[in-house]
Amino acid sequence: MHPFIFEAGRFHLPAYGLAVAAGYLAALLYLNFKAKAFAIDKEKLQDLVFWTILAGMGGAKIFYAVTYWSSFGDSFTERTVYLFKTFQYGFVFYGGLLTGGATFFIKARKSGLDFLKTADLCAPALALGQAFGRLGCFFAGCCYGRPTDSIFGVVFSDPRCELNPAYIGVKIHPTQLYEAAGNLLIFLILNFMLSKEEKRARIGAVIMAYAALYSTLRFSVEFLRGDDRGGFALGLSPAQVISLIIFIVVIVYSLAVRAD
Repeated sequence: MHPFIFEAGRFHLPAYGLAVAAGYLAALLYLNFKAKAFAIDKEKLQDLVFWTILAGMGGAKIFYAVTYWSSFGDSFTERTVYLFKTFQYGFVFYGGLLTGGATFFIKARKSGLDFLKTADLCAPALALGQAFGRLGCFFAGCCYGRPTDSIFGVVFSDPRCELNPAYIGVKIHPTQLYEAAGNLLIFLILNFMLSKEEKRARIGAVIMAYAALYSTLRFSVEFLRGDDRGGFALGLSPAQVISLIIFIVVIVYSLAVRAD
C-alpha cells in the first residue's frame, strides 16, 4: 500500500507510526470524555495510560524479537541490525498486553484507582486504538494475509512494504482490515455496555467482554494470516493458543462471579 505518508529527501513519515499516534490520540480523547461520568481523575488516568502504553509497546517489541529472532538473519550482528533497522514495525500484541496489563494493574493500585472500574473504562479505548493500529499495519504491509481469490483480496505493489517479496503483486487477504473492522465493532459494543454500566452494571463486565471478543476475533483472523505465525501444537499459532487461554479464563471468571 503506502508505507510512507510523506517523503522529502531522506525524510520519510511512516504511515504505521502516524496511525499508531492517531489511535493513541483517539483513545485519549475518548477517555477524557468518559472519565467524568466515572468520577476518575483525568490527570491520574492520563498518567496511567501513558505508562501502560509505553510498557505495552516495549513488551510487544521484546516478544516480537524473541519470537522471530531466528528469522532476522544468520548471525547475531545481522539479526540485531535488522531489528533496529525495522524498529518501527514488528510488535506482538499479546506481549504488549502482558507487560502493559501488569503495568496498568500496578500503576492503578499506586494511584488509588479501582482496577476493574478503570479497566472497564479503558477497554473500549483499547479496541479503538487497536483499530487505528491495524490500519497502520495495512499501510505498512505487515501482518498480511494468505493468497486468495476472494472479492475482498487486495494487491500490494510497493516493494518497500513489510511483505514477503513473493506476495508482491499477488491478491491476498487484507487481514489487517479484517481486524481493524473487528476492533471497531468491539469498540461500539463495549461503548454501549459502558453507557449501561454508568447506570448500573457489574464491575469488570466490560473488560471481560473485551477479552472474550478480541480473543475470538484474533483466533479467527489467524487462520487467514500469511506471515510467519510460529509453530505450535495442533497446527495452531502461539497467538491462537493464547487466545484460547484468555477465552477460557473469561468463561471461568464469569462462572465464578455468577456463582457468588
